[in-house]
Amino acid sequence: MEAPPSREEGTYCHGNGGDAAADDDSSWCDYSDSPGHGSSLHMEWAHLQDQLHKMGYREGITEGRKDAAQEGFNLGHRQSAPQGYKWGLVRGITSALASVQDSLKEKLLLDAQRRGKLEDLRNSVREIPPEAALRMFHESIIQDNAPLVESSLQAIPNDLLLLLRECPDVQVPEELKRAP
Repeated sequence: MEAPPSREEGTYCHGNGGDAAADDDSSWCDYSDSPGHGSSLHMEWAHLQDQLHKMGYREGITEGRKDAAQEGFNLGHRQSAPQGYKWGLVRGITSALASVQDSLKEKLLLDAQRRGKLEDLRNSVREIPPEAALRMFHESIIQDNAPLVESSLQAIPNDLLLLLRECPDVQVPEELKRAP
């Protein structure tokens, strides 16, 4: 007759063959020969595997969506932040120069034609609210990354840069000089 397995051999049964966890109705060491016992454990195991597989799949989809959204945000930010910053500079510069007293404007912009250009640029900028500028930029990206050259978002900053270069006393910000 063979002795029951010991604790060192990896089971937790008492020497009398009973279950060490019998008090809490655990079936870890149940040597039942009842019909269907093995298939019941197999069914529980299959159900648990199925649940874990579904949970892992859902978590994978969620993480994938997060990664894709983050990647899209990063790409959009890289494309739009410099343009938005440049457009903000244009709005600020045209507003600041337009609000300068006429006597100082005459010193900065030496002739009436330049002052007229500044006023035209300021009016053009004011006609494009920030939401519309964003929409125009978005549409230019959607149209196969068509260059913004035809857009007023590009024309106005270029016109302002040309006007400011004609004024020796005005320092042009480096960000405005850079191509989009």
